[in-house]
Parts: sequence; structure tokens; C-alpha cells
Amino acid sequence: MTILTTIAWIFVVVYIVIVVLLYAFQTKLIFFPGRLPADYVFERVPPAREIWLKTADGERIHALFYPRDTSRVILYFHGNAGDLSGWQFVAQDFAGLPYSMLIVDYRGYGKSSGTISEKGMYLDADAAYGWLVKNGFRQDGILIYGRSIGTGVAVDLASRRVCRGLILEAPFSSLGKLANEKLPLFFPSLYLRYRFNNRAKINAVKCPVLILHGSSDDLIPVAHGQQLYQHFTGEKKKFLLVEGGAHNDLHAFAQYREFVERDLVEFFQ
Repeated sequence: MTILTTIAWIFVVVYIVIVVLLYAFQTKLIFFPGRLPADYVFERVPPAREIWLKTADGERIHALFYPRDTSRVILYFHGNAGDLSGWQFVAQDFAGLPYSMLIVDYRGYGKSSGTISEKGMYLDADAAYGWLVKNGFRQDGILIYGRSIGTGVAVDLASRRVCRGLILEAPFSSLGKLANEKLPLFFPSLYLRYRFNNRAKINAVKCPVLILHGSSDDLIPVAHGQQLYQHFTGEKKKFLLVEGGAHNDLHAFAQYREFVERDLVEFFQ
């Protein structure tokens, strides 16, 4: 066996090992859930109450509900890391709006039971939507909001349910496409268990869609949000580019504040 052949076989073996590791540990590479003890006390500013949602497959999903005297509500699906102990603070961004708010910790996050799966996260979203309807909110008063990985949950829910509108913050066109861009030599979309194919589902959404994305987002490039916006054929849509915004700091920009104070009221009239 020549030296070149030996090197080639080493390369092949190493390559296969890396692919096997990527397949085996993909959940840990994509999701970074925080866990909370049952007695964890939330800051609750603005005022909130803890609720429990029962999913169709028997999991108990933890959520924070911020009530206001209104028939409209924001159903918020957060990103891939952390839990409600950190995500609770996004409620402060929307505290002055005529919307109640429900923020969900997916299964395997925070105090929620279960283990992470794409199908399971969709069931978590269904449970949250069902809770809102059972508690007096009209379907056409529910504004679905997804951020980062939460855009996959939000698009899926909005593609199947009646809602007032859909907001996507830093969305990807599909998780497979994003994974291939991050690891082009290993073709992860071929063995990825998590699809979250926003592009394939977005045109089943029948409500207005607003997408906001930072121009300097190096985790999910702004091209994903732009392509999703261009692909959507709905009658009412809007794309907000936050100049200089990265993946986790859009709330610090004046354009984001304008979005909250203007578009959340006017665009979804």
C-alpha cells in the first residue's frame, strides 16, 4: 500500500467518523436548552403568571402568560438556547402594546417535561395555541412570533392555523440549507433529523407576514430572511432590515423599537 493510498484511507475513515459524530450528536449541536428547578421563581416584570400546557402526546409544557385587557395576544416561540428564566425579558419589549403575551418553553427546556424533537415542538405549539383559544382569545387575534429556531415552529403553526399575523425574527429558509452552508463538506442535510423547512411551508400561511433580520447576522445570514420573503406569495408582507444588527442584538437598535411601536400595531390592523 502506497503512502498516498494510506493517506486517502485515513482521510476516508476520519471523514466517516466525523459524519457519524455529526449524526449522533446533532441534537446537542443544534439545541442548548437550559433546565430549571420546579421551585424556580421568575422575576415577573411585567406581571406574569406561570401556566402548564398539556400536549397531545402527554407532555407538560411550561409557559409564562402576560395578561392585558385586550382580545389580542402574541404567541412567542424563542430561540435554541436558554429557557424562560432568560427569555422572560423579551416581554418587556412589548409591555406597552395592546397585546397579551404567551411565551413557551419547548419540551426539554426549563421546567417543561419531555425530550427535544421537531414533531414534539410542533405539538408544544399546538398546545399553546389551543390554550389561548380555550381561554377566550379569538383565532384571528393571535399574532404568532418566532425567533431563530422558533421561526420553524412559528411557520409550521401559522401554516396550519388561523392567526392574525406571523412575525419571523432572523429566520432560516430551511434548517437543512443552513446546515449545508455551515458544513458544506459534510452534506448534513442528507442525515439531518430536524428539517424545519420554512420555505416549503410559508405559502400555506394565509395571514400577513413580517420578517425582520439583521444585516450583520453571521449565524443565520440575512439572505435566508430575504429569500423567504421573496418566496412568500401572500398579499401582505413586509421585510425590515436592521442595519448593523447581528443575531441576538436586534432589540438594541432604533429600527427594532420602530417595529415594535409602529408595525406591531399598524401592519397587523
